[in-house]
Amino acid sequence: MNQPNAFATFREHRGVVYRTSTYLQWGPNSEGHHSLGSCLLLNPGSAKLFRERPASGHSTMGQTALDPTMRQLIRLVEAIYGKRALAGRFHMYNLFSVQNAAAVNAISHFEQLIHEKETTLAAQLVSTQELQKHPWLLLGWGLSHHPSWQHYSSLKKLWKQRIAAAGVPTFGKPCPKGIDYYHPSPPLHATKELILEELVEIYRKTIERKSAHPL
Repeated sequence: MNQPNAFATFREHRGVVYRTSTYLQWGPNSEGHHSLGSCLLLNPGSAKLFRERPASGHSTMGQTALDPTMRQLIRLVEAIYGKRALAGRFHMYNLFSVQNAAAVNAISHFEQLIHEKETTLAAQLVSTQELQKHPWLLLGWGLSHHPSWQHYSSLKKLWKQRIAAAGVPTFGKPCPKGIDYYHPSPPLHATKELILEELVEIYRKTIERKSAHPL
């Protein structure tokens, strides 16, 4: 199976790096692309542009190195679609676009940026039309929470409202309370294998079954 490439848009503002769009591309990189699916995670991880950093105040789009989360998502997409040759894009969305590989630090930093009016909750969302381009959306922003994270809590509610308005089919491994969803790429290799199997099974029981037997 052909190895996909990752592409992303980065923007730097006042020393903070934002990764505002990311996708994994199988096959030729053409404008008339076909969506293979999408996911909503917490925030951008460690992947960086191959060649350059974005100049302050400007956006730069280009190919990035694959980070561990991207590699796990590639395995998930290929497990879902089986042995067929893939051609299209898998879009990676994030609750917020501040790049930081450590979840707790990232959320605390995001809370600070909102408080200081460096960014807004609305700036983190994508349109319903954008979400409707995808056959499904994997939910997997992780289980981090703290009573003081008021902006983060509000942001999750806004994303859920936007997803519901778009009507895009969703799946994921929910936490016991059903509020948050396990991240698809945990640090331990053995846990990576386990959640990959679980997510494929959840996909088969929800998204695939619904599409095979429409109401």
